[in-house]
Amino acid sequence: MQIISYNDLKNIVNTGDVISIAALSVGNLPVEILKHLVEEYDETRVPDNITFIIANDISDYTDGYDLDSFVKRGMVKRLITSLLTASPVTINAIKNNEIEAYFYPQGVIATQYRNHSDSSPGVITKIGLNTNVDPRSSGGKVNDITDEDLVSLLEIKGKEYLHYDFPGVDVALLRGTYADEKGNIFMTHEAHLGEGYNAAAATRNNGGKVVVQVKEIVQSGNFRSTDVFIPGELVDYVVVNKNPEYHKQVMQTYYDPALSGDYRVNDIQAQFIELSSRKIILRRSAQFLNEGNVVSIGFGINNELSNLLIEEQVEDLVQLNIDTGVFGGVIGSKNNFGMNYNLDARMRHDMTWDFIYNGGLDIAYLSFAEIDRFGNVNVSSFGNKMSGSGGFIDISQTVKTIIFSGTLVVGSETICENNQLIIEREGESHKFVENVQNVDFNAAYSRELNQQVFYVTERAVFELVDEGLKLIEIAPGLDLQKEILEKMDFVPLISDELKIMDEDIYQNNWGKLKQSIKN
Repeated sequence: MQIISYNDLKNIVNTGDVISIAALSVGNLPVEILKHLVEEYDETRVPDNITFIIANDISDYTDGYDLDSFVKRGMVKRLITSLLTASPVTINAIKNNEIEAYFYPQGVIATQYRNHSDSSPGVITKIGLNTNVDPRSSGGKVNDITDEDLVSLLEIKGKEYLHYDFPGVDVALLRGTYADEKGNIFMTHEAHLGEGYNAAAATRNNGGKVVVQVKEIVQSGNFRSTDVFIPGELVDYVVVNKNPEYHKQVMQTYYDPALSGDYRVNDIQAQFIELSSRKIILRRSAQFLNEGNVVSIGFGINNELSNLLIEEQVEDLVQLNIDTGVFGGVIGSKNNFGMNYNLDARMRHDMTWDFIYNGGLDIAYLSFAEIDRFGNVNVSSFGNKMSGSGGFIDISQTVKTIIFSGTLVVGSETICENNQLIIEREGESHKFVENVQNVDFNAAYSRELNQQVFYVTERAVFELVDEGLKLIEIAPGLDLQKEILEKMDFVPLISDELKIMDEDIYQNNWGKLKQSIKN
């Protein structure tokens, strides 16, 4: 291990390199390294023609030393990622065919590094079959200039698999809290552990270089050997952060010891959700929970499920999981995303996907952008929006029960009176369409996997059956034809035993989730 200055980076990162970053938002993001690379480009016009491999969404939310800063300078040739929500410049560049781009399942990207060895042919998995990632569809290619096939279809013992062929990594740009004198990396203050270990190992195996940004160099022996996250043998260079703004734990703060699990906050207050369509959807969705369930919480509306469980005093009856490696505790939502307190456990990002792939989850709560008459779901590309699906495909193809949650119509406004739902202003854009623009969840394949699938809105609940989407419940007070069927682009199957949704969830105070879960 060699301690270097940021100016030395110009001798390490070269034009045409494949670069790996293992971060989530600003967490684990080596912002000061990125800052010096773009400043070097501004002076010398190198490096450029870069390929980035990034499992998760990243952004520094300050001066713009992140993915967008590279793309707007024309430094990027290709991007391989799962999710883009905080990089508007990059999204526009993809839409305008200015850079090549692939959207792949997050878990596949996070775990693929371990397959970069002489003994492995790359990633061979069923994850992504029969979705847009499948080469019989787009193969994960996002725009017209992206033409190289990185995923192919295989048959092994009569069963179909996908083979992902990721490029080898030339430089891993990683972050830790401390490095000791031998180069061992410790994640003491980090809110998430990430997949940095496997990224470092794959990079070294490829003959590449591993660079880690840390807060400080500490004397060897100051920390327990069991706390080493990346051993020094896998680290080539360490740079020491000079400005706290470029080494923030999460976007809201430089360092909060409770977020790294150093102590528990006993008086923390979760922000309860006001009575609204969101709360109604969350309440009805939560009624599918059983005591002891291991629950995957997806991004979007379901990120607030933790708040509802705390409000209903049932958070101890189930075990929450976020695919970043977070188990239990208070899960941050909206602007507090990533601020997770009182965790039961946190794991490396890649290890969390091992847990998920091996049947660790009982039920998953996922969002949707579009649903069609077959029950297929699009979450990644619709209208003029392009975001990728994150871990949606990985989770939806491995879990036993799936609850898709969202409003029936975009932009409608509702109120609740006398335990009934009232549509005050009707929305314009339908989410239940004849055919989805992009298949992130394949309903027919789900039936082959024997999954239970429900679609929960504030107005109605649907179930996936062999014949397609079946309406099984409607909200109290609504007209079936006018306020549900006419707001869909197709007529679903309708249950012969069509029920009224639980009227109690349409009032300010509920208090019945514990009974529901225990029963």
